[in-house]
Order: sequence, then C-alpha cells, then structure tokens
Amino acid sequence: MLKLPCPLEPPLIEFDSIHVNSISDASGIFIGTNTQVNWSTSGKTNNGLGEIDGDHNYVLYNINTVYDNDIIDAPYTKGDLIIGRV
Repeated sequence: MLKLPCPLEPPLIEFDSIHVNSISDASGIFIGTNTQVNWSTSGKTNNGLGEIDGDHNYVLYNINTVYDNDIIDAPYTKGDLIIGRV
C-alpha cells in the first residue's frame, strides 16, 4: 500500500506592524526578494474637478465638463486590447 506523506503545514506569516496610508489600483506590498509574474494593469480616470483635500472645504456653484473624445487613451501592449472584453 502506498503511504502518502502528511500534508505540509501552512507557512507562518507574522508582521510586527505594517502601516499603509494609501493604496491605489494595481498596488501591492512586497517584502523580500520576489518577482511578480504576469503582473499587468490598465486603467483610466477622468476628473472634471480634480481632488479636494483637507477639512471644511466648500465648492459652490461649480460646473464641470469632461470632453474625452479619444478612442484609445494610452498605448497598449501584450494583447491588452481584446475586442469584446467587458
């Protein structure tokens, strides 16, 4: 009868403390020697007003228009443009 080895224990991951104040799209936290394989991202943001940061800010009577008539916003590589992708 074939005896299977016992399952391996899961790795122990322990952090004393990690503080992340801000993380955005396609971000990561990598510690030590590592390689991210097949890591790719694409995205787009249009801001008509931009960002308002701080305390007690007021924006009154604003009118914002974003005119975005380009077909492709950034060059693409590695098959990023796939017709029919949602």
